[in-house]
Amino acid sequence: MNHNVSAIKPGNRPPRVLFFGMQSAFSSPSLYALLKSGIEVCAVILPATPFPGARHAAIKKRELPHRSHMMTMAGSLSIDDLILRHQLPAWDVYDLADAVTVQVLAEYQADLICVACFSQRIPREIIDLPPLGCLNVHPSILPANRGPVPLFWILRQGQEQGGVTVHFVSEKMDAGDIVAQDQFPLPEGIRFDPLEQLCAERGAALLVQSVWKLMQGTATRMPQDESRSSLQSFPQETDFVVHATEWDAPHVYRFIRGVSNWHRPLHVYVQKKRLYVYDAIAYSFEEQIGPDHPDEQGRITIPCRTGRVTVLTSPPASYQGVGTGS
Repeated sequence: MNHNVSAIKPGNRPPRVLFFGMQSAFSSPSLYALLKSGIEVCAVILPATPFPGARHAAIKKRELPHRSHMMTMAGSLSIDDLILRHQLPAWDVYDLADAVTVQVLAEYQADLICVACFSQRIPREIIDLPPLGCLNVHPSILPANRGPVPLFWILRQGQEQGGVTVHFVSEKMDAGDIVAQDQFPLPEGIRFDPLEQLCAERGAALLVQSVWKLMQGTATRMPQDESRSSLQSFPQETDFVVHATEWDAPHVYRFIRGVSNWHRPLHVYVQKKRLYVYDAIAYSFEEQIGPDHPDEQGRITIPCRTGRVTVLTSPPASYQGVGTGS
């Protein structure tokens, strides 16, 4: 059932929001879109990681250089750059639940909190601060693929559709009522970073629409169907293992391509033989599309449950060793 959300009577003023984000390709498009649309961003809140054994205030004003030309991996302006260009107050937060943090954020009298990639759980004390609530941008079609890295699991599961959801934040991860969704087909063979950027840009547009609708009282909220929900954590070593003969060729191809820029080889098993695979080049349902033994460039064609995939078993020039991804 859809429920209408009450509006604030603001006169002619734009919505006032607190923005929670990080130095990431997923955060900056949402901040940029909010600013460009005329929404007033009262302050930017960024998570801080304490040094072991060191004492920190629960929240402190962020110190930025006079100039910043930082860019995200996708080439858009960084959070720091946007903060500087628009002269936004910014805070590093070590403890969101601390009374001092709550007081500092409450003084901004924001109508709404907007979140786009934030590494700390947001407690009830913060969720309840603004009268219109707290919205999050999540890169999946909820209630499926809740959790911190849904794009990895969308690729791992061989899904052909991607999407973004704007939903209310609740104390249960990614489980709050849905305000808006945008579903789209995944481009064939898309890699992780471009997929993250695509979701960030579409999610940013959806967030702006949702903020204005909430302010005007035209937004609806739809509870999530828990019977269709799924939640995944960060991937483990076993999640980078592929048994090629258990997956169809398009699935193998899309997953390997998708996570290839995590700078770690995948373990691909073909009839009990293990290959270290760094990229996927092509797939086909023809009998043979490439060498069945590694050539001088490390390319080999492997059989799948249906079809075949040509993969790269030698590190490309851009390979930098094991990483954790985006």
